[in-house]
Amino acid sequence: MIIAARVSDELKVKIEDLCEKEGKTVSDLIRELLREYVREKEEEWQRVTVRVKVPRKIMEQVDLFVDMGYALNRDQVMSEALSLWLRTKKMEYRKNWKEELIDALSGSNIV
Repeated sequence: MIIAARVSDELKVKIEDLCEKEGKTVSDLIRELLREYVREKEEEWQRVTVRVKVPRKIMEQVDLFVDMGYALNRDQVMSEALSLWLRTKKMEYRKNWKEELIDALSGSNIV
């Protein structure tokens, strides 16, 4: 992965000094920072409490689905549907974040 950023010379020197003290390369440091950032964002997703109002007609269809033996109960169907919806939203968020990063860094120097 290549990351581009516009960094002042003073900050570059500080980063390089920190890396030298830590025995890491600049790439290693940036990689660790990005991993930590992504981990924190994923934890935020896991802490969200969601309340969902489901129209009665949808619940009737869910009950029919359960009655036909395609699922064990309503909770399983709703949990799977919500999980799929959240995964889709998470992918959209990551795509948008990546596009915003690329736009912000266009024309900048590569670190």
